[in-house]
Amino acid sequence: METKIVGTKTDIQEVPEGTSSFHYEVGECGNFTLLLLALGRVPSSVEATIRLVGKGACATIVGIIIGKGNSSFSLHTEQQHEAPETTSTLLVKTVLTDQATCRYDGGIRVEKQAQKTDAYQRNENLLLSDKAHAESKPSLEILANDVRCTHGATVGHIPEDQLWYLATRGIGRTTGEELVVSGFLKSAVENVGDEQTRARVVGWIDRAMYNDK
Repeated sequence: METKIVGTKTDIQEVPEGTSSFHYEVGECGNFTLLLLALGRVPSSVEATIRLVGKGACATIVGIIIGKGNSSFSLHTEQQHEAPETTSTLLVKTVLTDQATCRYDGGIRVEKQAQKTDAYQRNENLLLSDKAHAESKPSLEILANDVRCTHGATVGHIPEDQLWYLATRGIGRTTGEELVVSGFLKSAVENVGDEQTRARVVGWIDRAMYNDK
């Protein structure tokens, strides 16, 4: 796929069925936001690469994945820092139910000349069924010596203490689970600076969660 040269902008990508890829270059002092939105009812495989090629370039990547039925989803991301004083932040949140599966692997690469890089990568997976499955594999490759880079991943079910807390306030289990899932996904949108974009993505989450009801 053709690489897009971007500066300060937001790109929202609703992931289609099949294989797709998105490639971007962020120039000097650019501030780019990429949102990947996936309602996984069919097999989907996505590759997203962002190259920070100009000094002071900044990128924010937010992924929201909702898997239902027998859907399968795979996501590969690359945050490539090729210039000094660049920043990237990635947060991918996944909710899986039924027999849905999701596999995520993401890399941060910092070139030797990309001193004072600040890079962050996190993947959080919430399983709503014992048959749902998530795999996460973040990685770092750092060639510079003056950087701050962190990554992490979590996989788990809704904590019972959260549902108990809601129950003590008269909220039933089903409604409580819906509130926890909604809050889990929508917290990712807080990383998006533009208010209209946040509202648009929140609407997408609500439709994706409740379109079977």
